Amino acid sequence: MKTRAAIFRRVGEPLEILELDVREPAPHEVVVKMSAVGICGTDLHQLKGEWQRPTPMVLGHEGAGVVEWAGSAVTGLAVGDEVVLSWAPSCGACADCGRGRPAACVPLHRAIGAGTLVDGTTGLSLDGETVYRGTATGALAERVVVDAKVALPTHGAVPLREAALLGCAALTGVGAVLFAARATPDCSVVVLGAGGVGQFVVQGARIAGASTIIAVDPFEGRRTQALALGATHAVQPDELESCLADLLPEGADYVFDAVGDPSTSATALRFTHSGGTTVMVGLPATGLRLDLDPAEFLRREKWLTGTMYGSEDPAVALPILLEHVAAGRLDLASLVGPVYSLDNADEAIQASLAGVSGRVLVTP
Repeated sequence: MKTRAAIFRRVGEPLEILELDVREPAPHEVVVKMSAVGICGTDLHQLKGEWQRPTPMVLGHEGAGVVEWAGSAVTGLAVGDEVVLSWAPSCGACADCGRGRPAACVPLHRAIGAGTLVDGTTGLSLDGETVYRGTATGALAERVVVDAKVALPTHGAVPLREAALLGCAALTGVGAVLFAARATPDCSVVVLGAGGVGQFVVQGARIAGASTIIAVDPFEGRRTQALALGATHAVQPDELESCLADLLPEGADYVFDAVGDPSTSATALRFTHSGGTTVMVGLPATGLRLDLDPAEFLRREKWLTGTMYGSEDPAVALPILLEHVAAGRLDLASLVGPVYSLDNADEAIQASLAGVSGRVLVTP
């Protein structure tokens, strides 16, 4: 079996579109013909050299497609089913998977660092050389072979381009509010970073019933989009302090750092009021550290937590998000940004790095 895919080799070099050899799928696996793949911040960390992973590698993990083949041991999926890829299948053995948090699975994160699937293989090669998989998925390809647990059915509830966003950005952003913070009605929320994930944090806050939602981003287009999605205010980073002085002088109930830099995490903690909760959503570059003042926690009784992939089992969270979409509470369509073909995947990367509004998609 073969597939065309976008190959990342080194920082600063364009992606190559090449035909790879794919091992034959196992009985517990499915072949998914990809329809749309979102460019995530995780991919950009790798492309910018902020994370070190083995290469050559097929990036991409946020995607949707159609089941083209299903192994004899697969149940609940059939050829023709529309699915969202989840990069966090349960290994079924570790303590984190046992508590319903497969995104925290230690074997999974070892595999991500090694550029493999959870079983330690990649199933991809080029002229006999191993090709690695980004985020244990490698979705920037025409077809992917994955464990059936990775392919979550949508039952055709949303168009596949929109469904791709559910694979990571929506589960992460909405889940950060509903499942990690468990935000309460009439609360106040600040969202630092209104990119792909941040826009879904804004929507999660609206769904939770927040009365004040302040989106913070340097790009005007993203601020405008956040207002359309439910933010009550949208400001540039240097305007946040004065905005809070007028609206929330004691700070916000919940502050979400959707950027993932120590400076934004420190800002988030600073503007969380006493007894409030700071949630770290964005992933930092390797080696960065956060300098904390113990008084923030002792004297002001603040809470600081992290969230990975929305702090819920994707197989549980996805149907909940689809219910919100069906009810008109969760908007996917307006968050679909520029769309590029697989042959133009490198242009998609550059558009995402430039901070365009909406999720940049590649359609293999």
